[in-house]
Amino acid sequence: MGFGSIGMIWTLAVPAIVLLYYFFRKKYEERTVPSILFWEQSRKHTESSPLISHLNRNALFYLQMAALLLFVLLLMKPGIAGSGNNSGHLIIVADTSATMLADEDGEPLIERQKTKMESLIRDNEGARFTIIRASGSPDVLLQGSEQADQAIGIVRSMGLTYAHQDLNAAMALAGTVAGGEKADVHVFTDAAGPEDFPPAMPGLVYRIHAASTLPENVSIEQFGIARMEDGQSAIAVVTNDSPTDKKIVLSLEDGQGNPVGKVHELTIAEGESERIVFDGLPAVPGLKLTMETDDGYPADNIVHAVSGGGELQVYADAGLHELVHKALLATGADVTAYGRDEAEQLPEEAIVVTGSEKTFQERRGRTILFGREGQPEENPVFITPSEVPLFGFAPGEDIYVSGLYPPFPDMEAVAGPQSSPLIQRASDGRIAVLADPSMTDWPLRPSFPLFLWSAIDGYSREQAGAGTFLPGERRSVTPSLEGGWQLYTSDGEYLAEFGPAEAVAAPDQPGLYVLRAGKEERYLAVILPEEERTVKAGLSYTAGERESGGTSGSADNQPIVVPLVLLILLLILAEWEVQRRHGLSY
Repeated sequence: MGFGSIGMIWTLAVPAIVLLYYFFRKKYEERTVPSILFWEQSRKHTESSPLISHLNRNALFYLQMAALLLFVLLLMKPGIAGSGNNSGHLIIVADTSATMLADEDGEPLIERQKTKMESLIRDNEGARFTIIRASGSPDVLLQGSEQADQAIGIVRSMGLTYAHQDLNAAMALAGTVAGGEKADVHVFTDAAGPEDFPPAMPGLVYRIHAASTLPENVSIEQFGIARMEDGQSAIAVVTNDSPTDKKIVLSLEDGQGNPVGKVHELTIAEGESERIVFDGLPAVPGLKLTMETDDGYPADNIVHAVSGGGELQVYADAGLHELVHKALLATGADVTAYGRDEAEQLPEEAIVVTGSEKTFQERRGRTILFGREGQPEENPVFITPSEVPLFGFAPGEDIYVSGLYPPFPDMEAVAGPQSSPLIQRASDGRIAVLADPSMTDWPLRPSFPLFLWSAIDGYSREQAGAGTFLPGERRSVTPSLEGGWQLYTSDGEYLAEFGPAEAVAAPDQPGLYVLRAGKEERYLAVILPEEERTVKAGLSYTAGERESGGTSGSADNQPIVVPLVLLILLLILAEWEVQRRHGLSY
């Protein structure tokens, strides 16, 4: 049984007062009265047991107390917890996003929801159970099982995925699992609105179990690392979404858990944001920012960042062939065209794609050259790229070239023979393509933009950061010099391995992680999605319809008001009859 208004329990004070009055009322001394008028009544008291005698004398009192207690129970809006599932198929959709760690009445919301799920399953033993996890990509954990113990075991072992939930997809998946038959879909989340519902499906009833209260929250909205001339700086933006001012303490740690920089203490007013800067930090590849404060949502109080994560700005020579510009745009890079007279103003850390040999020779690293000065040697050939990370995602196909420029003597060939290569690479990372785009069919093939993407991603990774990932996100990264990567925690615990052409899958748990291959290391940070940095609360309600019509009501309890009202009326009638026959209690 559950209660819709447990706060009305204070009305127990009323029967308590009546009870105290009964014990402290004025007592009368019993005396023997020599009158034959009382002989028959005295004989009855003598013949009956003391308990029955007590009940006979105090029947009105006990009836009144019973009626008062039932009134108190009625005010608390009692109901029988149950699914109301007449379809025989119970589908549970469980939100496993980070906001389910929000505090509700001193306990994480996910634990309270798990308790409700278990109670729901026990109340529906004999039904078919389906459990769907509503993470970033919904998946079915249990389908059509009639084993209640198995369903409870899955609920208990279900952990958080931290990714932002896709309730719309999860509820649509529930409709697919139902297969057009009647089913009750119970959705356990923090809040769900009309936008989360898929198109209506006959026979499905959605019962939303949401968070009833909204905890106070102070969140780290943004955190990043910037390289400076004297080292590194970190910048954080903290927002106070609670209705009161909050005192916070911010501290930094490197990937090994060692304290870094100065501890910041400040007070943030309600509804305000503060920008905090950490200057003079050592050049470490990754940082962890921890915020200590009094709020009800701890998941967004810790955030991680890596140095140099993300792709660099790409500058492309405006005089290059149009196919090169289109291939650069296809890589998804941030590309800016420049004139050759602006080459000296290009940033040192940027990636430059040029057709000028002078610009190529003057720069050190992060430069790609197409063609060079002089006349190419007209000698049509087919060239096969070598097995290097630059071609890790490109198919191993022969490239037709009508002519080649002379090679650079101090550079290594990566496509073609050393004497007449198509592509060379310098020790500082510069790449030279010794043919104009019009002299080869390579720009017309899918391997061409893949080659450029590998080069751009490789230059970006030279900053020791593989970038920032969302929980469970899969993303392609340039292979290591050995081809693939192994994923470790910052403490050195092995997690997974990825092949040269395989996308890296980020862990579910936010934190700092390391990609290793031999002596090569790349740090990556897993952070909360933006939607998971704000906690929500919502109403519990029922939506959907059976074939016979619509339904609505509470998702938690089926009210039992009418039986209680009838029982109270019956007790009042009994009180009248007792008082009519015996008078008031004495």
